[in-house]
Amino acid sequence: MTLYDLVYLAASPFLLSMIGYRYAFQRKYHESLKGMLGLPLPPPLPPAPDGRRPMVFWVHSVSVGEVVAAAGIIREIRAAWPDCRICASTITETGQAHARRFIRDLVDGIFYYPLDLSWNVERFLDRIQPDFYIMMETELWPNLLLRCGQRGIPVVMMNGKISERSFRRYRRYDFFFRPALRSIAAYCMQTQLDAERMREIAGPNAPIIVAGNCKFDSLACPLAESERAALAARWSVDRSAPVVVVGSTHPGEEEIIARAASALKPDFPGLTWIVAPRHVNRADSIVPIFSAAGLSLSRVSNSAGGRADVVLLDVMGELAHAYSLATLAVVCGSFAPIGGHNLLEPAIYGVPVLYGPHMEKQPELLRLFRQSGGGVQVEAGELAGTVKRLLQNADERQRIGRLAAETVELNRGSAKRHMDVLRKVVEARRKQ
Repeated sequence: MTLYDLVYLAASPFLLSMIGYRYAFQRKYHESLKGMLGLPLPPPLPPAPDGRRPMVFWVHSVSVGEVVAAAGIIREIRAAWPDCRICASTITETGQAHARRFIRDLVDGIFYYPLDLSWNVERFLDRIQPDFYIMMETELWPNLLLRCGQRGIPVVMMNGKISERSFRRYRRYDFFFRPALRSIAAYCMQTQLDAERMREIAGPNAPIIVAGNCKFDSLACPLAESERAALAARWSVDRSAPVVVVGSTHPGEEEIIARAASALKPDFPGLTWIVAPRHVNRADSIVPIFSAAGLSLSRVSNSAGGRADVVLLDVMGELAHAYSLATLAVVCGSFAPIGGHNLLEPAIYGVPVLYGPHMEKQPELLRLFRQSGGGVQVEAGELAGTVKRLLQNADERQRIGRLAAETVELNRGSAKRHMDVLRKVVEARRKQ
């Protein structure tokens, strides 16, 4: 039993009550809890065709955003070492669904991350037998890091970032995390600020570099025009009229969108709003919000729906495609105090990106879009007026959209910088 196990044991009354409440009343962890306990364990990875043991990479992503970032890295690993084995883990069920949908063909196994108890971690490591463990962003589970260090498994942090809130917490308890952090062979941080914060937590000699944001290299290829037309037909979206795609809404944000859509309906009677909740299991509770605002609504899960003011994207994995239909995009998690979501998916289509005041979790994206002018930050009460202005001014809309696309293109290349670091770690391991 480790020090970390003792801490978990001391916190278990609170943790178990929280998990039990969410399991019973919020319908969380129904699939993931069994997976995190190894019930059952992930299946063994397939051997190499010649019977030799292949090199194994374990890539961990917490949820959807980290899976998106991991995709570019996984492609680079597969290209660099074609005979290797790659497995991917997530914690959230939405992340697991996204991984199964979008990186299934890139990896040899997908499973839930182990609950961070030493005996449980040991079971997963015995089954997977990784040669390298890669964590996307700052996902510090100390028992797994400690066990990797004891087994001589190099750990690489990729796309690392630390918010101000997390930095204060890690710095306060750095004595607790330092033993586990010694297992990390390299820290690839998104920005200089992230690197400085990590150095203060991990120590002055920690191997830290600034490698940029992998999400710029993990974006899917834009849909072809024929694919966009088919998508619009399937969802009964009239492309001759403007379309506003609203991504990743959280509680409280649908009301903001409903007020804006209702206010603009007299001026733009053909305007369609495609609204994608961050968690699709909230769809039933969202429908009445738009109905109460006097807006007609169809659901993507119901293929019989006709043209409506609001198309509710109540299925997983379609938001990136939906942005291909957008005249404007509104990225949520930014009007509620969530911290913001991915601005890049609409930007690759040259779509102006609107977002709210709460972008604390995306400081680098916020900085880049502010500098380039490829995005527009608005308060909730300004949303309707800003959408109206941009819909009425095609020149301004196209200028902002062009700058958004340029922001993506000018910042690609992070995945290769991460891979340069990983190659050095692999070479160092082979020389041992």
